[in-house]
Amino acid sequence: AQVKDGLSVFDISDASAFGGNIQTSLRFDRKPEGSQVEIRLLASDIDGGAFATAAGMTRLVPVGTGTVSVILKGPGRTWNSIFDNADGSVSATFGPGALSKLNLPAFLKHTEQGGFFALDDVSDGTLPIDGAEIKASISKGVARIDKAEANSAKYKIWLSGIASYAGRGLALSGGVIQPDQAATQTNGQQGPNQASFFVGGTWSTPFISPISRGVSGE
Repeated sequence: AQVKDGLSVFDISDASAFGGNIQTSLRFDRKPEGSQVEIRLLASDIDGGAFATAAGMTRLVPVGTGTVSVILKGPGRTWNSIFDNADGSVSATFGPGALSKLNLPAFLKHTEQGGFFALDDVSDGTLPIDGAEIKASISKGVARIDKAEANSAKYKIWLSGIASYAGRGLALSGGVIQPDQAATQTNGQQGPNQASFFVGGTWSTPFISPISRGVSGE
């Protein structure tokens, strides 16, 4: 810990947690225009399920060994003000494991039938995956998901769009495609066996609205 001239820095250079290693830094810098806070976190070889539970995330969490990196900067009047106005980035990669609370057959059936439905309606299952990757940039408390993919033996699931911290709102597009279709997909055009959808609502109550035919092609 370092405290001097309006600058306070707290570092954990090495800690064992969630089955892996954690490095983190918390920096408070008092300036005439107001305090600024910078948060950095690197979690390596951790249990994704345990880490997500501690972070309060329960939906579509990759359960497996992975690495998570978080960098956030923002005004530091209160904790909420930091996250409401933060700039930074989040990235994560996970190896073989599972995607929690997703019954993919039920999800695909709902997209084929059409009409919006709650994610909770298809949360009674777990999807084995070969790996997952997430990359997001954060500006003024809004996360823009540049890449969010999970690959299973038969399917590839992807998401992109924005999610806000202040209003907990979601505006995401996504799809479920077969791996051979992923190779032929170009210029944002979907293959014949892709189920595309929109995700709206909030973090606590997300809703899915199909925007194309289902994977079966029916």
